[in-house]
Amino acid sequence: MVVPRTRTPSTASPLTGHEHRQLSPELSKLLRTGPFDVALRAAIRSSRLSLERIQHRLRARGTPVSITALSYWQSGRRRPERPDSLVALRELEDVLGVPDGALSTLLGPPKPRGRNREEPSAPTLATLWSDNASAAGLLSRLDTSADGHLTRLSQHDVLEIDSAGKQRSLRVRQLVQAERNGVDRWVTVFDNAGSGVAPPNINASHGCTLGQTLSDHRNGVVAAELLFDHCLEKGETALLEYEITHGPNGLVGTEQDHTYSRRFRLPVREYLVELWFDPDNPPAHCESFTARPDGSELGTAKPMSIDPRGRTHAVALDFGLGAFCVRWQPVQPTPRPNGVPGLASRPPAALAQRLR
Repeated sequence: MVVPRTRTPSTASPLTGHEHRQLSPELSKLLRTGPFDVALRAAIRSSRLSLERIQHRLRARGTPVSITALSYWQSGRRRPERPDSLVALRELEDVLGVPDGALSTLLGPPKPRGRNREEPSAPTLATLWSDNASAAGLLSRLDTSADGHLTRLSQHDVLEIDSAGKQRSLRVRQLVQAERNGVDRWVTVFDNAGSGVAPPNINASHGCTLGQTLSDHRNGVVAAELLFDHCLEKGETALLEYEITHGPNGLVGTEQDHTYSRRFRLPVREYLVELWFDPDNPPAHCESFTARPDGSELGTAKPMSIDPRGRTHAVALDFGLGAFCVRWQPVQPTPRPNGVPGLASRPPAALAQRLR
């Protein structure tokens, strides 16, 4: 498992005592408007202190807090509510160099607990990948709290496929809108369906930079943060573009190489997927279909016509919860009785490779 560094350095000149530094306009605004978890995450990032250093300094002040708790506080999974946690939060404000009470005042009333609390309308990201223990495990180590606060306006995937029918690369163009202040990232997951091929490379090209990336080479899964150029305000949109590329041999290893699927946890207003085949070697057949979150197909597959340039596309409007999928049947040479290669086709593959 490879865990590259994030973009935020973990070393800086420490702040001690009550030395409150000059805050950036973005952090100053978040400390006024919240929400708590986003403001805390921005304060930690601005302090350039790792969670380990923060934990050490809080322990030295007699208010110990676990790294897990700090992680939960900044991701929005939990927040300080017990008396000892609130005391530690006051010390944390001083450690981070923000004004006294700046974070505490953002807490508001305690969240409801027990049966009366509101149930989420969509599964969590980890639940969406409950059929893939590797993907769910990687997601549990990333901050996915922003995902439920992004409206999916449009999604455009362009999949390039070589003459052998193997996937070479994927270009993604995505437009999202923030439903609250402070949303700062998109988390993407790519699954090679356990084909035994190393996970692909993810390259951010517009509107975002690559943050923390986690890979499981044995199972061919990669999960990555795409960090927006700045924290979004409520109603603000972000246009991000990134590319996923495979090794020199493309995505190879199983019959499942000829299926592409994108999962949606929340509805997307418009989803467009393009397939660019080698015009000299178009597939024998190509079709789109939809599937439930568990991978079982819905309805009847729809054939996709391929133009003379070897291109085709499919579109879905207001789609989700579920998966929108395409699959193709590559043409393969087969020996003729006289020894001259002919053409034969393989049956369509099962639902396999998945992205969100």
